[in-house]
Amino acid sequence: MVDEETLLAKARELGALDAIVVPASAVVVAHWVRLKCMYGCPDYGKWKTCPPYSPDPETTKKVLAEYEEVLLMKAPSHTDATKLAVDVMLWLYSQHLFKAFPMGSGRCYLCKECDPLNCKYPDRAYPSMEACGIDVSSTVKKAGWENGPLDDGSWPHFCMVLLW
Repeated sequence: MVDEETLLAKARELGALDAIVVPASAVVVAHWVRLKCMYGCPDYGKWKTCPPYSPDPETTKKVLAEYEEVLLMKAPSHTDATKLAVDVMLWLYSQHLFKAFPMGSGRCYLCKECDPLNCKYPDRAYPSMEACGIDVSSTVKKAGWENGPLDDGSWPHFCMVLLW
């Protein structure tokens, strides 16, 4: 088992602007989030990490029920957030913690175009929080963070790793 201090330090070393461990019950799942993907997002159906290929909200709720804690992280961009979540998961694997599961931010960034049924990077293409029906803003607020602009005026992106 990795202690929380070591985990948070590793997340920051890998690029997190901030990181916090929260109970899995703090993650807010809502059906309306998935609807926003289906109606209004130009990436719907084009990426393995997005609906309809990502877990639906009911599946996400069931999976979250199998975890006690998650690592919530803040990153400067959606590509940084997704890479960060996967990198933390790979580090946890190296510590023999194989239950770790990452969720990124936004659509997949690994290819210019995606063939969802023949992914070139199945070891790095994980779903975004939003694609799984996670209300990121409510989850961030419930964790005690504010979802406001960074010092440079840009907005942070969030990711997480389901831990244990």
